[in-house]
Amino acid sequence: MVRGQPAKAEVIKRLVQAVCKNEPALNAGEVLAQVLKREEGISTTLDTGLSIPHARLEELDGFKAALAVLPSGIEEPAGPHLEIKAMFLFLSPAKQAFFQQHLQILASLAEVFKPDFIASLASCRDAQEAAQKIASEE
Repeated sequence: MVRGQPAKAEVIKRLVQAVCKNEPALNAGEVLAQVLKREEGISTTLDTGLSIPHARLEELDGFKAALAVLPSGIEEPAGPHLEIKAMFLFLSPAKQAFFQQHLQILASLAEVFKPDFIASLASCRDAQEAAQKIASEE
C-alpha cells in the first residue's frame, strides 16, 4: 500500500519496480517506459477512482500485477478531473493467445473495484488484510 500524495507516474514506477523485482526477464526501466507511453495515449483512470495502467509485453509468459491503495487520493493529470484512489498495474503477455484473457481481466477489475470496495481497501491496516479482502471478492 502506498500512502501520501505521490504523482501518478511515481506510483506507476513503484508498482513496476515491485513486479520486476521478482521477474528477471523484465527490465524495470523498459517496462516503465512502455506503461507510461500507453498512459500518454489514453488515460486508464476510471471515474470510480481506479487507475489500471497496463502493457502487453513480449517477455512475459503469464500475467503480473501490483496494487497501490491511495487513501488520500492523487490527481489524474490527464483529461477530466478524476481522483485516483487505487492503482492496479497489470502486465500481460503480448502473445495473441492471451489477448481475450487480458480484456476479461480488465473488465473484471472495472467490475470489482467500485468506489465502496476501494474505500474498504483504504481502511485496511496492511497489505495482507487488503489481499484477503480482494481474494474474498473473487
